[in-house]
Amino acid sequence: ANAVVDAISAEDIGKFPDTNIAESFNRIPGIQITRDINGEGANVAIRGLGPNFTNVTLNGAPIAVASSGPTDAQGTDRSVDLSFFPTDLFTKLTVYKSYTANLLEGGAAGNIDMRSARAFDHPGTHLTYSLQGTKQGIEDRLGARGSLIFSATPSNTFGVLVGVSAQRIYSDIRGYETIGFTNPNLSAAQCGASSGCNATGGGNFTIPGTAPAGAGAGLIPGQTIDQAWLLDHNPGASIQQIDNGILPRLGRPSANYGSRSRINTIASVEWRPSDALHFYVDGLYGYKKNDLQREDLMWIVRNSQIIPTNTTYDRDDCSVGCVVNSGTYANSQFFLEYRPYMETTKLVSVNPGMEWEIAEKLHLNLSGNYTRSTFHRENPTVAPVTALGQGVTATFTNNPGGIPTIEPSIDVNDPANYVWTGGRLNISDERRLNTTKGIRGSFEWGDEHLALTVGGNYDDIYRRIRGYDNSQAWQNYVCGGNPSV
Repeated sequence: ANAVVDAISAEDIGKFPDTNIAESFNRIPGIQITRDINGEGANVAIRGLGPNFTNVTLNGAPIAVASSGPTDAQGTDRSVDLSFFPTDLFTKLTVYKSYTANLLEGGAAGNIDMRSARAFDHPGTHLTYSLQGTKQGIEDRLGARGSLIFSATPSNTFGVLVGVSAQRIYSDIRGYETIGFTNPNLSAAQCGASSGCNATGGGNFTIPGTAPAGAGAGLIPGQTIDQAWLLDHNPGASIQQIDNGILPRLGRPSANYGSRSRINTIASVEWRPSDALHFYVDGLYGYKKNDLQREDLMWIVRNSQIIPTNTTYDRDDCSVGCVVNSGTYANSQFFLEYRPYMETTKLVSVNPGMEWEIAEKLHLNLSGNYTRSTFHRENPTVAPVTALGQGVTATFTNNPGGIPTIEPSIDVNDPANYVWTGGRLNISDERRLNTTKGIRGSFEWGDEHLALTVGGNYDDIYRRIRGYDNSQAWQNYVCGGNPSV
């Protein structure tokens, strides 16, 4: 090649147990992939630039999958969800790390092209099949994936290939996560005259100036919470540590479980009336359905008014920030979130084309493309909270090298400890549509010593993202308008 190009052939693809195209690309030097929560590859990045900077083509033509990408992602950029494509149905994957004039523009990091299988890749009659069982993590159910591909070239002029690949996998992922970290935003009375508080940013929660009723931890309602109070109730800690020590904004154990199903079919027809003339039509259909459920139990730190007592920190000098090692926080709340993800993605792609050797040194290539992809996601959210003013505290312990321990003073498995006030019910329904259509052609004159190529492309790319919400009506129906959005 006259550019920096890496490629994987079908033989190389088949040597590894990759579940989709993204994981196959990950075997090329300089390629990184983002993975879904269950470990499957999703998007491709080249040499450190994000997936949005990578242009993805199918048989040399633009491809756009309407999917939002990994679970719980928004995916509003141009990156392509490559978990949609199984490895079985493709014969070559190519990464262009530097540009040539005949490549589509738009990939600042590079271009990747997926070439679907055709009959004349392996002349003759072939039936190829595979079947695998898969078990993921603590999930008890056994999933499966498999493929069946038939190709035939009954003559030197005609060939046909049809194939199907399908999978259903079950996963159950348990873990801990937090949506960022933060420290308190101290008031002037809590900071003191010369301490210079709130210098490290953050400040997503405040410590109330007076103890509210039902704060817990032995606090007397109405007592002043100033610098003297904070130092007295956090023995050995300095105001600088209390000011700059960070906590998880929404520390939460999380469960994500359910099924992921995918089916892809391809069909390819080739006609070679002579050695100089080649016509082909490639077609691909894909369907993907995720039926997942997510559960989180969060300690609310962001936008809260928790009150620190008996806190310790990982260092003495916290001028540029430090980490809370332990502490008990009065006036705490916990937030239970249940959210199913019901996602459906569809894709139809057709690529007709021709290659014609007009003369010994003159070649014509002409191709067209059309793709249409739709995506529908429903992820309603049910999120009650524990009530304020009920003496709820949280004891936090940071465990270096592991996940922190967050111990509530109440039984968070008891529904009686939850209320709707401050919670929410949301209906979230999102629909997407992506279409691409175009035509491209080129003349090439020359041989291996000297060649000139002249060509042009026309592409029409359309994307629509729509959100639908009827949360107020749902909340009114379920709980009489309380809470109100």
